[in-house]
Amino acid sequence: MGDRERLDGSNVHVWGARLDPSPAELRALASTLSADEMERARRFHFERDQNTFVAARGGLRAILGAYLQVDPGRIEFSYGPQGKPALMGPDADLTFNLSHSDDVAFVALTRGRTIGVDIERIKPFAEVADVTRTIFSARELAVFRTLAPSDQQDGFFNAWTRKEAFVKATGLGFSMSVKEVEVSFAPGEEARLVRLNGSADEAAQWTLVELPAPAGFKAAVATPGIVGQVIREEWITR
Repeated sequence: MGDRERLDGSNVHVWGARLDPSPAELRALASTLSADEMERARRFHFERDQNTFVAARGGLRAILGAYLQVDPGRIEFSYGPQGKPALMGPDADLTFNLSHSDDVAFVALTRGRTIGVDIERIKPFAEVADVTRTIFSARELAVFRTLAPSDQQDGFFNAWTRKEAFVKATGLGFSMSVKEVEVSFAPGEEARLVRLNGSADEAAQWTLVELPAPAGFKAAVATPGIVGQVIREEWITR
């Protein structure tokens, strides 16, 4: 599975997949999940959502198993205050984050530092326009309003995925104020953190990268410190 031996604290690997396994593949993935993961899957009302959860978590276990060279079913997780999973024991230096939207999932991995990834399907801007005041700072909102109407949809989802990747990396989720996480977001503009809690110096201590994503999606990854390379891969759930 790719160049997993090259993963260290200086780089990031991001794996992506379509979550549409065959029934046999889904059963194989489900067999690797823990009892509490299967219980979480059963809480979803619709079977499609149950299957998506199983495929995503089973795929995550398959990837981690390949990097750790262990049976995916033997992997044990601990969970942070907001439910972010982490590896237990001597392998805890391998850090990861999972995000999925509809039938697409991304898993980001590195070593020795926190990491967050987000992928979102792009929706018509009219459906999310009322959220702009919730996620943008006053400075960002002023910039956003200068965008051409045709660019506002891309700008919004650039901002959303970049902010979400950052807060997932912190492990705090959206319990923190995303208005204090200011990012670049204009279409074509390189992804970067602009200010954290009003500080440009604090923001400069982070790496934020827009990820190549399937058509109709936006994605980003965030991690503290400097990253030499972000390697984007594909995985198959088989």
